[in-house]
Parts: sequence; structure tokens; C-alpha cells
Amino acid sequence: MNKFFDPDPSEFEKLEKERIIKELEKVIQKTEREGREEDVEKLKKELKALTHESFWDILFKPIY
Repeated sequence: MNKFFDPDPSEFEKLEKERIIKELEKVIQKTEREGREEDVEKLKKELKALTHESFWDILFKPIY
């Protein structure tokens, strides 16, 4: 069936996560230019939490 009529929910989640990561990277660059180091560190921790995949997540990732 066509992906337009039957979208894959995991693909949507992946695209949404990528969008959030890109926006977060832009905000980090902006706060670095403004010199707010405390906010930069908080945002970098948040970014790391979003992008980090644990060994167990990789090992037990479902294969389709």
C-alpha cells in the first residue's frame, strides 16, 4: 500500500526527533553567541539525552 495512505508511525517519530534535534542545535548556537554558558550546558545535556542510544537499545532494536 502507498505510504501516503498508510504511514509508518516509527518513521514519523524518527522525523519528529530529527526536527527537534535540529531546532535544539540552533538554540544552542544562539545561546552560545549570547554568552549564556549555564543555559548552553543545560541544552547540551538535553541534546545528548536525545541523541544517545544505549548499548542495550542498539542490541535489542527490533529488526523489520
